[in-house]
Order: sequence, then C-alpha cells, then structure tokens
Amino acid sequence: MRPETGILKKDVKEFLRSKSTVFWTLAFPIMMMLFFGSIFGGGGEKAIPVAVVDLDGTNLSRSYASAMNSTGVVRLIPFSDQEEARAAAREGRDGISGLLIIPAGFQANLTSGRRAAVGFYVREGDATIKQMLTSFAAEFTLRFGEEFSRRAVEIAVSHMPENLSSGGWTMSREEAARWLEFMMRPVEAKVALLSKPEVTAEAESYWENPGHWISAMISYSYLFSGMVTSTALLAGEKEGGTLKRIRLSTASVWSVLAGKLLSALAILTLSQVVLVAAAAAFSGADVNWDPLMIPMVLAGDAASIGIGMAVAEASSNQRAASEAVVVVAIMLQFVSGLYFPIQFLPEPLRTAAELLPFAKSVEIMDAILLGGATLAEVAPGAALLAVTAAVSMAAAAALFGRWARVD
Repeated sequence: MRPETGILKKDVKEFLRSKSTVFWTLAFPIMMMLFFGSIFGGGGEKAIPVAVVDLDGTNLSRSYASAMNSTGVVRLIPFSDQEEARAAAREGRDGISGLLIIPAGFQANLTSGRRAAVGFYVREGDATIKQMLTSFAAEFTLRFGEEFSRRAVEIAVSHMPENLSSGGWTMSREEAARWLEFMMRPVEAKVALLSKPEVTAEAESYWENPGHWISAMISYSYLFSGMVTSTALLAGEKEGGTLKRIRLSTASVWSVLAGKLLSALAILTLSQVVLVAAAAAFSGADVNWDPLMIPMVLAGDAASIGIGMAVAEASSNQRAASEAVVVVAIMLQFVSGLYFPIQFLPEPLRTAAELLPFAKSVEIMDAILLGGATLAEVAPGAALLAVTAAVSMAAAAALFGRWARVD
C-alpha cells in the first residue's frame, strides 16, 4: 500500500469512529438548517386565511385572486355568498382574518380604460395580522396594476408603426414603449435606515427560495469539514504522537502531505454529499444543477483545506490551534450569509463579511443554483475564492516541511 493511501484510510476511519466529529460536521448543520428553515419559511403553514368572493367571474378577476393566493402570504378561501363570507371573516371562522371582494365589472373596467376597484376588509383583532394584511393588500394591488399596465403597454406597442412622427419630431417604437412605462410610475421612493444599506429585493427574498439551503450547506462544509477538520488532522498527529511513527516509516514528507490532503478532501467531499442531499430533500427546491458548480466547489475545498492546514503548521501549540479554528468557524458561520443576508449586519462587520471568501461562496452558489448565473456573472467572487485557494494551499505546502519535523 502506498503511504498516501494508508494515511487516507487511517484518517477516514478515525473520522467515522469519532461520534462527536461526525455530529458536528454532519448532524449539527442539518439541525441548524431545520431550525432556521422552520423560522424563515422552511416548513409549517404561515399563510393567513382570507375569504374571497368573486362577483365578476372573469379571467382577469380569477387571475387577480390566483396571483394573490400564490404569494403564500394569504390563503384564499372561496365563498359564493357575500354575506356568508362577511360573517365568516367577522367571526374569525377557521382563522379567517380578512375578506376580499372582487366586484362585477372588474375585467370590463380594466379592458376599457376605466379604473377597477376591489374591496379588501381586515378583521379587527390581532394587531400584527391586521397591519400585515393591510400593507400586503395595498402593495399587492399596486404590483398587480403595474404588471397589468406593463402587459398593456407591450400589446399597444406591438401595434405601433416602427417610427412615430408628428410636427417635425420622430420617435421610435422602443422610445415610445420606454416613455409609456416611465409614465406608469415616474417617481419611486426608496426608504432605508441611515445605519444600514438599502435592503434589496434579493435580500428580502433570501429565505423565500428554499434552494438557498443547498448553498448554505456547501459553505458550512468549508468551515467545519474543511477548515476545522484539516487543522485537526495535522494537530492530532502531533498531539497523539503518531507523527513520529509515520516519519519512521518509508513515507517521505511529501507523501505525508499528499496523504493528508487526500484525507481532508475525502472527508470534506463525504460531508458535502450528505449535507447537499439533506438540503435538497428538505427544501424540495428545483435548482439549476450547473456544471459550473464543480470548479467553484473545488476552489472552496482548496481554500478551506489550505487555511486549516496552514493554521496547524504555523502554530506551536497544536491543541490551541484546533480550539481557535473551531471558535473562528463558529463565528464565521453567522457572518458568511449562511443563515441571513450579510446586508443585515452592522458596520464595520458588514464590510469585513463582504470580503470573506466563504461569504462569496454562498453568493456564488445562490447565483448559480437559484439564478442560473454564468461564469462572467460570478467572476469577481470566483476570483477571490480562487486567490484564497491558491495562497492558502501554497502556504500549507511551504510550511509543511518544517511542521513535519518531529519535536
């Protein structure tokens, strides 16, 4: 058996035999995913029951109700009788907290240039639900109106000539479309606290796509199965005195290094397979399994293993190095975007977090898995990850010879 293979088999067996190590690298992140997922949308019904009476009964009225129901904020319960629906909402039957009435003429008004109206009534009671439903109804109707206007503009523009001209001026069809869309909403206010950056739509929808947990589990593996385990693989040899026996064998220093790298990569890969499978099963998300993920994951693997090994090699106290890396990993999991957007962090922590390679990993994976991003679109984050991988692996290789000398 080659020395590298022997070291690999020994380390993997030791990893699997350690119940505490298996727990912290495999079971604990799954528990955290279930915990945060249940809080931020991973499970349980949170939609607020709302009665709906569609007095129009047209395609547009049904589309309005269907679009509202699909938001997941409310769960529409259809009623045919308006008075019965009012009574159900007033009494709070089956948890009903609101009433939506779509009057007759809804579609006729929209398709003839007249303003359409709906009635949304909120039951007095829970102040939080009352405020949520009130804000939701106004915002949803505004967005529905914008989407209807946008599609109406598209239809109108499609019937326009290529160029419009009158009194000496000429406007292209594209310019006309842009002006019509502008007139729908000429001014928009963005409200944010001075101490925090603008909260983007991406940040607001952070937990809405459960596929994010796949990205989170991949990045979690870097911190614990990669960085922490790599430090422990080296520190354990000196702490347990087994490095002396390895050095007395025919294995060269570089064979030992190759064996340790293979061990770290094998354990990290095993962890990623388990965690990604658990996240995919938990979320049930339809994500974009793009081959671009492979080099991105490998770059993260190299960065985490390199950092872990370099820390052990540069430390005179191996036990202290292992404990320090665990503490750092615990802190990093909360500022790397695994559980909530780094935009929500206070300054200057937010600025520092944006420079972390593992935070970039979450960003890259979300972009690929959830948004179908291309290499060009993730290039800045990928470059930081690649540079971190190259530097950390170079440092680990350079320091290994000195570390491998038995004290």
